Amino acid sequence: MTEKTTGPGRRAIPWMSLLLLSISAPAHGGQAPSSQWALCTTHTASPDVENTQGRTLITADSGTIFKREIYELFGNIVLERDNKRFMSDNITYFRSTEQAVAPGDIRYEMQGLIVEGDSAHIQLDEDSGAIANARFQLPRRHAHGAASKLSFDGDNVTKLRAANYTTCDPGDVAWRIKASDITLYHDTQVGTARNAVLSFKKVPFFYTPYATFPLSDERKSGFLTPSFGNSSKAGREIAIPYYFNIAPNLDATLTPNYFSKRGMMMRGELRYLTGINRGQINLEYLPSDKIYGERERGSVNYVHQGNPFPRLGTMVEYNYISDGDYLNDFGRNLSKTSQTHLPQRASLDYRADSWTASIRLQDFQTVDKTIPSSSRPYQLLPKITFDTTRPEIQNRLNFQLKTEMVNFQRKGRVNGRRIDIRPVVSFPLSNTAAFFKPTVKYEYTAYTLSNQTPGQDNRPKRQLPLYSIDSGVFLEKTYEVGGKQFLNTLEPRLYYLYVPYRNQSEIPVFDSGRPDFNYNQLFRDNRFTSVDRVGDANQLTTAITSRLLNERGEEQLKVRAGQIFYFSDRRVGLRGNAPETSPASAIVSDLNLNISSKITSTADLRWDTDKDQVDKGNIRVRYHPGYRRLFNASYRYRSRTLQQTDLSLLWPLSPKWHVIGRWVRSVLDNTDLETLGGFEYQNCCWKFHFLTRRFLRSDESYDTTYFLQIEFKGLTRIGKDVDDVLESGILGYEK
Repeated sequence: MTEKTTGPGRRAIPWMSLLLLSISAPAHGGQAPSSQWALCTTHTASPDVENTQGRTLITADSGTIFKREIYELFGNIVLERDNKRFMSDNITYFRSTEQAVAPGDIRYEMQGLIVEGDSAHIQLDEDSGAIANARFQLPRRHAHGAASKLSFDGDNVTKLRAANYTTCDPGDVAWRIKASDITLYHDTQVGTARNAVLSFKKVPFFYTPYATFPLSDERKSGFLTPSFGNSSKAGREIAIPYYFNIAPNLDATLTPNYFSKRGMMMRGELRYLTGINRGQINLEYLPSDKIYGERERGSVNYVHQGNPFPRLGTMVEYNYISDGDYLNDFGRNLSKTSQTHLPQRASLDYRADSWTASIRLQDFQTVDKTIPSSSRPYQLLPKITFDTTRPEIQNRLNFQLKTEMVNFQRKGRVNGRRIDIRPVVSFPLSNTAAFFKPTVKYEYTAYTLSNQTPGQDNRPKRQLPLYSIDSGVFLEKTYEVGGKQFLNTLEPRLYYLYVPYRNQSEIPVFDSGRPDFNYNQLFRDNRFTSVDRVGDANQLTTAITSRLLNERGEEQLKVRAGQIFYFSDRRVGLRGNAPETSPASAIVSDLNLNISSKITSTADLRWDTDKDQVDKGNIRVRYHPGYRRLFNASYRYRSRTLQQTDLSLLWPLSPKWHVIGRWVRSVLDNTDLETLGGFEYQNCCWKFHFLTRRFLRSDESYDTTYFLQIEFKGLTRIGKDVDDVLESGILGYEK
């Protein structure tokens, strides 16, 4: 069995061979036990042995020397040579051959490894010999074991007979590996084991007659640890991955994944990594889904990033699913099941010192088939951009240019090309107390259209200037509270924007929309996204920011608020909407509060001034007093459409027991959207997770999934991986 790491060029090693790696290549230098072993009662320090550089140093209580060749040594004997120490109460040392023989109890030490035995024969200058009834310790891994015989032949071969290994405390061995024979070939960095058995609580539950494994960071093909779980929609699940070490920069994993209610799915993963490229492709294929009308189903996900030349970057992302219910059935969480479009795109980017250029192709697969064709995104075939990127220099004239050409295509709709050119001139003035930045932009947009509505212009154009002035001051005052210094700032800001009206009714809407209105939208020069619509404006934004910093310069409080005042109605809409006549926008604000290093809070609020009510609000409080002690509470609100609470928890009930939970509820619908609950138990050398998760799918049905995982510390994990579930479900979760 093997354990795979996260990327090509790193190792995938047999889970049984961590013991053997430790014996064959002991770490150099001592290391204090990590938090992984915090619950252990026994901690052995790694031996500190100096390098004698080819000399043998001898100390003993007494001894007899025969012809300066044979040394008969007695009492507290220590032989040191080349980072190794050999100890006993009775040793015969042969000087010319560098042999040492001990008929009684011995202790053999090197960096990171301690071996004790009943007797030994050691060739000190060649690192060869044999130890009978060997008992070894690996302090850095908190591991120990035994072998009826441990023999080694220089740097090439180490053999262990009737060996066992565990990372548990000696008095409480919960799990252990036993093997009849283990051979380590150091020259080829390969090991073999015969008749290996893994036992838990003295019950054997895994056996292999023969296994090979690597002895270094080199990866090796083999089975990964299996995973299993249970889902109310798919039934019992078991997956047994097989790992292929194809090349140092190329690997793959093939996983038969059996669902008791659906059938056998094959999952494949291929990864590559070179000096200029890296990528990963994931495939899933279910030839016949017993629940889904015996239909074949599957998915493709491909991601590539590359730098074939300096400054030149490439990117490819392709996603495909066989049917609109695929994410519902196999997505397993809210973020995946709620996707409505899957991106399919490729780009080529070049970054010079003062400009960038890019070419992008983009399409989407629409997951939700109920979305009408008129609302689905266009294909970009292609999108070409050229932008200057000179940094803005204060107190002098600055020039920037943004350009793009896009070809929009979608069957049955208005298609065409769009060219947009936007030069920008600004003259920012600033000092430590204030800033003043006038800006002039000019927007030129031209279209060449097909499938246009009869009577509409096939080549519409739009030209208009945009004028803005951004200004602000910085005020600050120092306070002393309880003997501590605090700095309070007050930062008022005014932003004026003028954009003349242009009739844009003959211009199609390819990719423009209306972004959600929040604090950052106060300072945009266009209330629409993209350039199919440029909103007319004669408006003034008033905003203020206040910060509170402690004596170390850490921000303990930041609050911002702002509003736009309109001096004329807004006449430009996305699709012929009536003019907006409100004299002012909603008031938007946000807050970041760090009460202490343990308690933090964020909030944002949007107040509808026309209706005198809260239109949107979010608040989140996080309590994090220490490692794996975490509580999150949040509330999300949108007028008449959304009210949600979200509570999550990771908390110790004792040093060994942790409780885990999350509860997401729609207050408006009186419905649970997601519940997650379980516990974690761990002691010195093993850990157990149990989780159950229930979430609402997009088809308004619930899916309940169970996760079981047991981890043998320092060896492997068996079962469904829960870390990804907890990292995505509980903000701030740490492995």
